[in-house]
Amino acid sequence: MNDPLAVIYNEGHWRVNLVSPMFNLQCNKIKLKQYSMKIRQALVSEVAASSSSRLDVSIENLPLLKYSNEDPSGLKITVKNQFKSSDKEVYVAIFLSWGNGININDETTHLPYMLERGERKVDMAVKNTLLTLFDCMIVPIDFTQGQLLDFMFNFIENDNSRSSNPFVLKYQTPQVNFMDKITLSFEIGDIRAIWNRVKESNINHNKRLQAYQIILNQIYCMYTLEVTLLQLCEVILPTAEVKHSGMVKMKTPEIINSVFTVLNDITRERFQLESNFQDPED
Repeated sequence: MNDPLAVIYNEGHWRVNLVSPMFNLQCNKIKLKQYSMKIRQALVSEVAASSSSRLDVSIENLPLLKYSNEDPSGLKITVKNQFKSSDKEVYVAIFLSWGNGININDETTHLPYMLERGERKVDMAVKNTLLTLFDCMIVPIDFTQGQLLDFMFNFIENDNSRSSNPFVLKYQTPQVNFMDKITLSFEIGDIRAIWNRVKESNINHNKRLQAYQIILNQIYCMYTLEVTLLQLCEVILPTAEVKHSGMVKMKTPEIINSVFTVLNDITRERFQLESNFQDPED
């Protein structure tokens, strides 16, 4: 049996978007074909494909791409550029839930996460069509430094690489050209040892911040470099990557679960903050 998560891992970097509930989404073959035609029409008019090529859009129902039986089936949108006798994949989007959807009514489906990769001009045409079809919102997400730390230590828990493999942190100076980055490399075994030591300690406050402080101390000792004023922008392990710009790379099923576990925490916190803002106590 094929692994349903194979459509995600080992497929390069994905941009992460948050998606509101979609109204009147129907996943039968006829409806999916109609949605595909709508997207293709938008692409033809907005992207202006050349006369020597032809854009083909397909939407696939993925009933096994879910965390639990209560989750709705995942969806995959693929856009290919058919040129002469070859097909070139130019855009892919995957919608899924990971035990974190909102149940509203039978006419509404919530697939809270959209992973996408491919050409930006195609991306915008696809999203605009979906917004019109399903009266939903699709919002790209950036990650804060605290959220990058959540990903980092969750990855450490689930990465099965050799201890000698590299663990990389990248920093940039805030409000400076994003191409100017400082790259620091460690052995992943050393980071595991720090994290395990902190987990087993009697520290009551945020253990991830405590472990990160130890890493910062190591950086200063190794490189005589003070990075506390820099912005952590990328975390790279052999099986996972995450960037503050909302890009993720997942190479194993365990890392996929790790990514969506953290995303669930982020969206719950975000939803709680929005609820508190909209409904302040008297």
